[in-house]
Amino acid sequence: MNALDEVLTLEEAAEAWGKTTDSLRQACISRNGKPARFHIGVEARQSKRIWLVTKSGMIRLYGEPPQHL
Repeated sequence: MNALDEVLTLEEAAEAWGKTTDSLRQACISRNGKPARFHIGVEARQSKRIWLVTKSGMIRLYGEPPQHL
């Protein structure tokens, strides 16, 4: 498996899992003293203005996608 196949933009992940990009973005950000839901630096990272998440992080938080990637 190619390592790049494991990484998705928030838009790709939102489409595959039936979520909104805003809800995924919120899961990447710590707010109100609560840590981010994704493990930042392991399951998610920001590259300039683009958030990237791993398939394994998405599966941990949301389960398998309705259509397997």
